[in-house]
Amino acid sequence: MKSNRRAFAQALAAGGLGLASAEASATSAKGRRIRKAEVLPVGIPFQSEFKIGVGTVGGKGKPGRYVLVRLETEDGHVGWGMTNTVPNWAYETIEAVVGTLKNYLVPLAAGKTPFEWNVLKKEMDATIRPAVSNGAPFAKSALEIAFLDLAGKVAGLPIHQMLGGKVRDTIDLCYAVSIDTPQAMAAEVKKWPACKCFKVKVAGDPDEDVKRLEAITAARPDIVIWLDANQSYQPIRLERFLEALKDFDNIRCFEQPVRSEDWMGLRRAREKSPYPIAIDEGCFSSFDVARMAAMQAADLVVLKVPKSGGITNCNKSAVVSEAHGLGLLGSGLTDAGVSLMAAIHLYSTLDLLLPPELNGPQFLADLLVEDMRMEGVTVTVPDGPGLGVTVPEARVRESLLKLG
Repeated sequence: MKSNRRAFAQALAAGGLGLASAEASATSAKGRRIRKAEVLPVGIPFQSEFKIGVGTVGGKGKPGRYVLVRLETEDGHVGWGMTNTVPNWAYETIEAVVGTLKNYLVPLAAGKTPFEWNVLKKEMDATIRPAVSNGAPFAKSALEIAFLDLAGKVAGLPIHQMLGGKVRDTIDLCYAVSIDTPQAMAAEVKKWPACKCFKVKVAGDPDEDVKRLEAITAARPDIVIWLDANQSYQPIRLERFLEALKDFDNIRCFEQPVRSEDWMGLRRAREKSPYPIAIDEGCFSSFDVARMAAMQAADLVVLKVPKSGGITNCNKSAVVSEAHGLGLLGSGLTDAGVSLMAAIHLYSTLDLLLPPELNGPQFLADLLVEDMRMEGVTVTVPDGPGLGVTVPEARVRESLLKLG
């Protein structure tokens, strides 16, 4: 197997994966072993600027930078995985994700069937250990999604059935309100009349943030607000903002008001906040959930597939959260089609307290996926095999990025 992996890595560096040496040992798997893989970095244009508390995610002239993984079995089944890269949100740059996948993780798929994702996960964590950092979860997520998509296609099952089955057929999305002037933010919520829940970004300035909330509430008194600071508040300025929030009755929670490592500051915010406090950037794994619950630092946990290292680890965080009496929120990182649908499959199996914030359809010019059924902000959970959607390979290859 080690020689197979070396050949796998050498072929990948040349642009593809050929495993002729593994074919003889693959007969018992009836052609279902993985024989080919590609790592495809792509750029996806934004329709409008998206700015959060720690900087700009994307905008016109600044495309999003995504990485797709394409796996193919000996009998021709194809599975797709994907992750976004947002360096001002998390440390994995597109260069890091591509290099990690090509040189360390994708070679572990050599000769495996797509049903061996538990073995894959153990080997990924042994190869890049989740110690000190979180162990390259974005890269691991892309590969695991591809495994699950491939397994579903081979088995003829949607991913949600492999997770125990969906509990709803459709999912309404929550959209995001980028940091801007109060007038511009009010105009954004009016653009999406079908959307009844918005994640409103705030910038760490109590006076200006209150003006933003006042303008949004006046423009759409029918909506609920999921407040998100993306770590932008200093604890000393936070208390005045928390006091001002008592005047709003449409806010449902306040996400990550302080820096991700400042769990004591988060607990202090929870003690003084009139609304439940949610943890996001400070909580990547199920172990983080358990520690945070013991510290009583937050009321809610924000789930994101890529930060957890994949669908199954994200599901673990959900289980640990519920076992500690914590509420669940679902979110994403301006996901395009493949990673968006991975989140849809997972979230269809969970009891979330608010519509999941998956804003790819709001901001991106192309989701790089076909057969996704969406009306207004309502997505139909696919029942087709795997992710249940089609990836347009020609458009993917037209969107490839050349990395230095």
